[in-house]
Amino acid sequence: MHDVETSLARSVFYEVASLGFSYPSDEVLDYVSEQLAGLSLTVKAAGFDPDTAKKCATFLSLGTTLDRDEIKRGYTELFIGGQQCRLDESEYSEHIFYRQQRMADAAGFYRAFGFEVATDGHQRADFIGAELEFMHVLLLKQAYAIEKSWEDKAEACLDAEGEFFHEHLEWWIPTLCEKMREVSSCAYYMSLSEYLESLARSETSVYPLPV
Repeated sequence: MHDVETSLARSVFYEVASLGFSYPSDEVLDYVSEQLAGLSLTVKAAGFDPDTAKKCATFLSLGTTLDRDEIKRGYTELFIGGQQCRLDESEYSEHIFYRQQRMADAAGFYRAFGFEVATDGHQRADFIGAELEFMHVLLLKQAYAIEKSWEDKAEACLDAEGEFFHEHLEWWIPTLCEKMREVSSCAYYMSLSEYLESLARSETSVYPLPV
């Protein structure tokens, strides 16, 4: 079981990844950039491997140094214009039946923990940003439960994190990230893809598959 500090720190890394898939408004980019100042302490508390930490730092730095109009153009070209890169989990499933099942299953996780996908963004339950934000929320809930010594609730959060990670993130993140690198020329989104892929790879040791 993680302690409060570790859970809070790990939640930040999921939040940063989630915001990377939001439209890069000035407000979003300001917030992402602010995370760079305390990154070294967050990395230490989270216990992430050096490669993931380095890729996160690179991504955050680009959010600070790159021209914001360039980032916005990159988002439009990659995710909106010709929809060169789909951001919904079910779109990566070959069978239509499993697509509906994946969306319903993700929505079920959300309901169980009181998480709601913002309706104003017209995003589906299996949108990558929503799935990453859900992991962020689960880790916050876990930290709170640990702080309150609610062992059962903390354990329930941990179990949900592992199950959701394996069923709704681990299997398709590598494909998504590879696609992003294939079709994008924007350094910000190429860096985001490398960070997210490294994060998912490192999380497999945190959430080992049940024997």
